[in-house]
Amino acid sequence: MNNQSTIRTSHDAYALLARYYDLQHSALIDDIPMYLNLARQYKQTETRATKLLPVTVLEIGCGTGRIMAPLVSVGIHVVGVDESEEMLAIARERLSQIHHAKYTLITADACTLQLEQTFDLVVIALNTFLHNLTRENQLAMLRTAYAHLRAGGSLVIDLPPNDEMANQPDDGEFEFEVRIIDPIRHTEINKYVSSRLFWANQEQLLHYRIEELQQNQKMQETQVEFRLRHVFRFEMDLLLTMAGFSSDQCHWYGNYDLDSYDVVGAHMDANARMVVIAKK
Repeated sequence: MNNQSTIRTSHDAYALLARYYDLQHSALIDDIPMYLNLARQYKQTETRATKLLPVTVLEIGCGTGRIMAPLVSVGIHVVGVDESEEMLAIARERLSQIHHAKYTLITADACTLQLEQTFDLVVIALNTFLHNLTRENQLAMLRTAYAHLRAGGSLVIDLPPNDEMANQPDDGEFEFEVRIIDPIRHTEINKYVSSRLFWANQEQLLHYRIEELQQNQKMQETQVEFRLRHVFRFEMDLLLTMAGFSSDQCHWYGNYDLDSYDVVGAHMDANARMVVIAKK
C-alpha cells in the first residue's frame, strides 16, 4: 500500500462503506436476543401436526448478515434481501462459515420484491426503514413485508425513538465517531460524521469521512453521504395501516427487552429505541 490519500465519493454509499460498516457493526449484538426469541416463539407455539416445518424469516436490508448469522446458526431458515452486492458479499462469506446453515441471499430492491414463499417473521432492523425517502417507498416496503407474511406472522421494525432527530447535530461540522482496528489488514480506521437536518421533510443528511491508517500514515480516505427520512410513532402507525396491518395488532416497545414504549414529560423521550411488532 502507498501512503497517499484517496478520496472517493458516491451516491451508492454502501458500495464504499460495506467493509467499514461490517467492522463497526459486527460487535453490535444487543438486538440479537430479541430476534432469536421472536423467531423461537413460532417454533414453540405453532401447531403443525402433519409436517414439521422450519421457522422462516425474511430480513429486508440484511446488509452484511449480522442478524442472519445467529438466526441460521440455530436452524432458522432466513432469506436476506439487500440492494448492495458489496454488503451481500460480506454476508455470504460470514454465513458460509456456519455448518448446515439454511439461507438465501438476494440482491434486490425490497420495494419491488416478489417471492413465492411466505414467512413467519419479516425483519427490518436498525434504522433500515429510514432509507425510504418518499411516502411511496415507505408504503412499498411495508406492503412487500405484508405480502410476504403468512397469516399469523409478524413484522418487526427497529426505529429510532421520537426525539432522535431533535438530538442530532445540525451544523454540518465533522465530529469524531469511532476508531476501529481492522484485524486482517492491521490498519486503524477513524470515522468522522457530519449532520444537517431538514425539518420540513423530516430528513437528515449524513456525511462520513473515513480515514484508514497504517503505522500512523494515512493510506486512504473515503467520503460518502446519504439521507435518512425520520418517522414518528403515529405516522408509522398510519403507514402500517395503509399497508394492510390492523392498528390494534401493532405493538410498540421502547427497547430490545420489549418494555412498553412510553413518553415521559413534555419534551423528553425516555425510550432507547422504537420497536414495532405488527401481526398479520
